[in-house]
Amino acid sequence: MKNRIAFVFLATLIISCGNFFELLELKIDNNLTESVAVSIPKTVGTSGAFNLTKTLDLRSGDFAKYVDKITAVKINSFTYIYKDFTGNTDGVIQSGTLKFDSTEIGTITNLNISQAASAGTVFSISDGTVISQLEDAFVNNSSTVITLAGNGLSDAGPMDFKIEVHINLTATIKQ
Repeated sequence: MKNRIAFVFLATLIISCGNFFELLELKIDNNLTESVAVSIPKTVGTSGAFNLTKTLDLRSGDFAKYVDKITAVKINSFTYIYKDFTGNTDGVIQSGTLKFDSTEIGTITNLNISQAASAGTVFSISDGTVISQLEDAFVNNSSTVITLAGNGLSDAGPMDFKIEVHINLTATIKQ
């Protein structure tokens, strides 16, 4: 009988400790938004290459003070848009890639940026493998590098625009 009472007491203590440690865990929602300015010069019959980078600092927003205590990240939504277009409305990005660090999150093929910006087209990232790689990167790093690289064709003049990236995520913080 004493063994059963000791066992029940020990089991209750273990379960209570587990719940106690869960109380020390916070879930913080955060919205990260970053814009990358792109300028493609006038081309003369052949496409011009571009390669732009911008560092996204994870120490911003609601969980800045917790960044060193993040144990998990869940990306709830990940989108990007083209905006603030000026220049040659007939110009296109013939080919390109959008990356976060070494993870490719999107490809571009013969995209008229003027039309995408005017329409407010939202591009969503939903590939589970890509999302998982980004979640791991956010847990292990305090920043990530956004890279847009490719080739554009704009014979009638230059093109300037921004790519705006929106990430809504939930970070698990251990206190």
